[in-house]
Amino acid sequence: MEYRLAKHRGTAKENQGIDRWVDHMYPDNARVSRNSVGIEFQIGRLIFALDDGRLGELHLPGIGGESVGPTRPPSARRKSSLKYVWSVLDAPETEGWNSQYCTEERGPLNCIEGTSDESIDMGITIASSRTRRGSKSQQTYLILLPTNVRNRNIPMEELNVPENWIQTCFRLRLMVGGRSFFMITETGLTIEYINVENVWFWLIHDHLTAIKGAVGNYNGSLFVVDEHGSLLMRERESNELGWLNCTSLRKGKFIIGGPPWDELPGNYQKVSQKDGELFFVSKTGRLLQFTVAMRKYKWKDCRNPPNTKVAGIVDQEIFRYGIVFVVGKNGRLYQYNKITENWHEHYQSQHLVLSRQPGTALRQLSSLSGSLFMISEDGGLVEYHWNALEGWNWVEHGTPYKGVYMVGSPGPSFQLKQLFLIGSDGNVYLRYMDKTTWKWKNCDHPHDKICIDDEFLSTHMKIEVDCDPKIAPTRPIPLSEHSVIFQLRDGRLGEMERKEEGWVWMRTIGTPTSTCMTTSWTDLASSN
Repeated sequence: MEYRLAKHRGTAKENQGIDRWVDHMYPDNARVSRNSVGIEFQIGRLIFALDDGRLGELHLPGIGGESVGPTRPPSARRKSSLKYVWSVLDAPETEGWNSQYCTEERGPLNCIEGTSDESIDMGITIASSRTRRGSKSQQTYLILLPTNVRNRNIPMEELNVPENWIQTCFRLRLMVGGRSFFMITETGLTIEYINVENVWFWLIHDHLTAIKGAVGNYNGSLFVVDEHGSLLMRERESNELGWLNCTSLRKGKFIIGGPPWDELPGNYQKVSQKDGELFFVSKTGRLLQFTVAMRKYKWKDCRNPPNTKVAGIVDQEIFRYGIVFVVGKNGRLYQYNKITENWHEHYQSQHLVLSRQPGTALRQLSSLSGSLFMISEDGGLVEYHWNALEGWNWVEHGTPYKGVYMVGSPGPSFQLKQLFLIGSDGNVYLRYMDKTTWKWKNCDHPHDKICIDDEFLSTHMKIEVDCDPKIAPTRPIPLSEHSVIFQLRDGRLGEMERKEEGWVWMRTIGTPTSTCMTTSWTDLASSN
């Protein structure tokens, strides 16, 4: 807001008609931060911090914005006749709101790039012309409406989601690539499938309360949530395994979900792992930060976006360092900047409502371009893409076939151009980039014939065979750079491997709680 002083001309009656207050609003796509005070950089140039970490410059036309350094100020007469406009300047603390400026890899010249002038009267440029080559195959770019015509009367009620969504999203968790992963059973058991000297066996990690999901891992420790919502950590102390109730620590909270951690084994964000910071969603819909590095445990309440609660975490610092992307209970996308501690709402079409499922981030560490893949409320695949030339774009990939929708959450991804999804028909689908065009491929489900001989039946008289090899909506995990683990509807696991001819089903893995009793459990061990 600007308050203009009266020039003391004319009578008091004439002065009453002068508009003393002028509303300069805010730049498109971002609001001015409430936590920072603006500064006058030069006469006619004001700098404000924005809620997404960038800087907004409110300046007179012809000075500021893309101009480098101070410029000659306009005369007082010319200044009074001009209208202020906004320019947006990228800042390195958020990777330039998705640009890595001032880094050794990219060079200091990036520090003077990335500015854009945005007039208040122009609004947002319609993005319908922003299409990538080869985007004609089942893709629709959403029209971003100008700020002054967007409908902000968004319903605040919670989206309809299954009560067991925690188990669906966080039932499987990779611990060591190619050697160990955890599984949470429907009965609340925590079991680990581990390879020791080329022998795979199941290891039970007992706990007094039933476990609902594995919501995180850090430095060899597993984080799970029990039936009460307590965050528990399974860690190794010397040669012993123990449990730590993190919720019982100072300022501890009850949680309902955590980050997806979709990176391939060995390729996790180094900075995130060094910081030792995990983010969770509380039962009250607030984003929580839990620091575990050096065993200096600390909880921090990051609050929630204005006017809505956090439903789920889409991505934690894989797509952008320092940024946690979340979905609100209103189905809209938000980001939390852990450096500035500001919340920012991303713009999306009014008809697009996101599910609360975790997402998958696709980005090379050496490149700035990338995408967040999410599932919409109606089961369609949605992409939120960014590149340096076009900025942000929403892309709707839809579904592979009519009558088939996506269940669970997307992922994992491989080679930045292959994304696995689970269909409502129980099949695995691959969304892949063929040159410059996204295409669908039906990877089906494992087909195996169940053979049980008479000798086995004679020693296991009460075994019931109930097998369903179709894929459950459980979030799959990458076992290695060439392998993916899925859960089948009968409780078993299925493994796909990448061969020269493509992705193929290699084997099914029996589990202690599977309804498909095709093997005897001589490999079952207990950590007690």
